[in-house]
Amino acid sequence: MKRRKFLQYTAATGLGLLGSGLGFGARASAEPGALPGTTGTAGAHTAAPHMPLHIPGDSGLLGMLDITTEHLTLDAHNTTLRLRQNTPSPFQVWSAKYAGKDYQNPIIRIKTGQHFNARLQNNLNEPNIIHWHGLHIPGDMDGQPRSMIDPGGHFDYAFDVPNRSGMYWYHSHAHHHTAQQVYFGLAGIYMVEDEDERALRNALQIEPGLNEIPLIIQDRQFNSAGELTYAFNPMQHHMGQLGDTILVNLTPHPKLEITNRLYRFRVLNGSNSRIYKLAFVHGDKMLPYSIIGTDAGLLERAHVTQQEYISPGERLDIVFDASQLRAGDEVYLKSLAFDPLEGGTMLGMGELMGGVSGWGGTEGARLDLGAEFEIMKIAVTRESPARPSGMIPPKLSTIARIDTGGAVRRDVRLTVRRMLWLINGETFTPDRYPLQSRSNTIELWDIQNAEMSMPHPMHMHGFSFQVVQRSNSPSQVRALAQDENGRLITDLGWKDTILVWPGETVRIATDFTHPYKGDQIYLFHCHNLEHEDQGMMVNHLVTAA
Repeated sequence: MKRRKFLQYTAATGLGLLGSGLGFGARASAEPGALPGTTGTAGAHTAAPHMPLHIPGDSGLLGMLDITTEHLTLDAHNTTLRLRQNTPSPFQVWSAKYAGKDYQNPIIRIKTGQHFNARLQNNLNEPNIIHWHGLHIPGDMDGQPRSMIDPGGHFDYAFDVPNRSGMYWYHSHAHHHTAQQVYFGLAGIYMVEDEDERALRNALQIEPGLNEIPLIIQDRQFNSAGELTYAFNPMQHHMGQLGDTILVNLTPHPKLEITNRLYRFRVLNGSNSRIYKLAFVHGDKMLPYSIIGTDAGLLERAHVTQQEYISPGERLDIVFDASQLRAGDEVYLKSLAFDPLEGGTMLGMGELMGGVSGWGGTEGARLDLGAEFEIMKIAVTRESPARPSGMIPPKLSTIARIDTGGAVRRDVRLTVRRMLWLINGETFTPDRYPLQSRSNTIELWDIQNAEMSMPHPMHMHGFSFQVVQRSNSPSQVRALAQDENGRLITDLGWKDTILVWPGETVRIATDFTHPYKGDQIYLFHCHNLEHEDQGMMVNHLVTAA
């Protein structure tokens, strides 16, 4: 039955054209639940030695850069980085010299309402442009294919930052180059701070770099020499790039040493296509943690959970209370097993696809989408001399709900035809505008994923939205629902990226009010970066009222 369903899928999508590249190979693999690099019992941890997690400082790689009135220049160029086996690996960075310090892919920190002025200098041998993911800025500052600059060129950004506090990010958006450029390094964090953020830090008694730590999670593939590699083949192009080495802050097999106190982890899924199901595991038990924020900032209150999904482009603001642990305890931040293709006619196909040669698109990669694996080891190496007094406030922020009475209704359908992922039957064409909205209006979008499909993380440029409802969700998603509308914890705040599962419909509400003059051109696309480069992206024209 599974084989018949798979053959129906390959015929419908065009994957059957790949022929022998999709054979049902009997790959050698670890036992169910075993981590990459092991063949031991289920739940065994990786045999590779752990490395200290890179924690961003005030300069250098991922250094925290506070914006002042000084002009920022980000220089895109090729370099090498020692990521694995102490081997120089090809890499790409945006480097900067600011306030007398050197940075590579800095964590940019700015206050709400502050002006941002920067120049992108392209010293790559291919086009480049920076997209400011999640920022509410004019279309000509958004950073998208129409703004790509050639090698040797530059682009000047100048805009005010109206966003509420949150962890946004910036990454390459050069069409047909996005996936590979992000994979080889062109991505960074953009922190916005307001009064709610400052109040929270005081309440939690946290300090960035000490017990508030950003976690950029990415999966990558390395060759036998320890060099970063990227595959080019039809399966990878269609399903998305997967690697079998997990990096956190560019650290493979990371280990974080902590004290038994509160920690805030600000998590970005910076992977090209991998979805994670995050859990903190101590022995055979999952520990509770609090989600206090999502893509576009703080929730109204904290929500306690033991597991949550995060798809490419999404962010999670997590508070983990280690006060009940003792010195010598070890906790593993893991991605739990799930079925990536559960739902509709693809029900139960995850196991089959995991056994199909090339699912990850990379020769030798053997960490399937939906597998269970370790992300990071957390070791309690010292105890606090006194019980920490920091606590999560009962109220974190205020989220005004969008009034959808009289809202414009729109269906957005995600489909596939002959190996092309489509939005309302469209693939990306620079001079076409399949989505058109009027400024100062409110719209309800029903984003409908086909049953014969895979999960798609959908990203809206220029605006944040609110999730109204999930319907026809797979059982593994319904199990985490927080209300009668099927919403997850991650759906309860402001969002700019939303994961839509096979057969599922997600209804979102967006207020297209903005202060900018004239028509604004943005994008709506899948944040599986191979899908985006393939053309699962459309222009979104917001016309002047």
